[in-house]
Amino acid sequence: MINGYVLNEGRLNRLKEPMAPESRPIWLDLLNPLPHHSRDIDARFGIEVPTRELREEIEESSRLYADGEAIYMTVSLPVRTELDLPLLVPVTFILTPEILVTVHDYEPRAFQTFPQRAQRLDTGCRDSATLLLALLDAVVDRLADILESVGREIEKLSREVLHVIPGEKAHDYRLVLRQIGHHGEVVSHVLQSLVSVERMLVFLGPAASARMATKEARARLKSLGRDARHLTEHANFLAQKISFLLDATLGMIGIEQNDTIKIFSVAAVVFLPPTLIASIYGMNFVDMPELSWYFGYPFALGLMICSAWLSYWIFKQRGWL
Repeated sequence: MINGYVLNEGRLNRLKEPMAPESRPIWLDLLNPLPHHSRDIDARFGIEVPTRELREEIEESSRLYADGEAIYMTVSLPVRTELDLPLLVPVTFILTPEILVTVHDYEPRAFQTFPQRAQRLDTGCRDSATLLLALLDAVVDRLADILESVGREIEKLSREVLHVIPGEKAHDYRLVLRQIGHHGEVVSHVLQSLVSVERMLVFLGPAASARMATKEARARLKSLGRDARHLTEHANFLAQKISFLLDATLGMIGIEQNDTIKIFSVAAVVFLPPTLIASIYGMNFVDMPELSWYFGYPFALGLMICSAWLSYWIFKQRGWL
């Protein structure tokens, strides 16, 4: 699918037929493009759209390079962060003096919200280069929103795990571990994404210096780099917090297991003396003094109860219960 947009007084307007001969798009957004889409763009704009295999390569030389006037930049962006299986997908930006082309197989949230906002508001887009900066600004904002959401969820989980009220129903720690694992995976994806965005911004400055000659564009590029670095620091903090919360959760699971085992151990020791007494009086010897005694049975029962209570009292006095 191809979405095309034109600039109208700093705002984006969507084109109904972006590849029509009379259209002059400033931005072409290719979502899961088919081979004939790539051929059409190459024939009209002279831009070679990289294949999925090329976009998935991790070498920096394959992700950041220039081919004539076209600058190719591929970053990794998280998608489906609210679902159980978040993904980290490659997104390619192709910048030329006349047009910006983006290629991706999944649609990150920023690519959904940015066109809507840019259609209502003036985002400072004047050409393909400033449009790229505005889109990257939306991408960085989305990454910040993901980290804020994860931070709130981690705080909530931290209160549930570490601030347990005595007598409260025990947590389902399997669910807690799954949530911690999900948030850890999302933060890991955001960290990888921020690293790739920082590399792209470092590459973009010298590569597109002629197209970002204005003071405003250079300041925006510098601001994006600073925001990405700050978000990387915050993501590292969240990763450490998730690691601590994981250790704390495993510790709480160990404590609950120890408490359960302790109950069984105490019960075994408490019932050991009564079992010994019952075993003694269960022996089939003829000459047993209490065998023909009228009060022998109540005496044996009382002795078993007293021995069990004595064992329980000793545990209680030592604070083992």
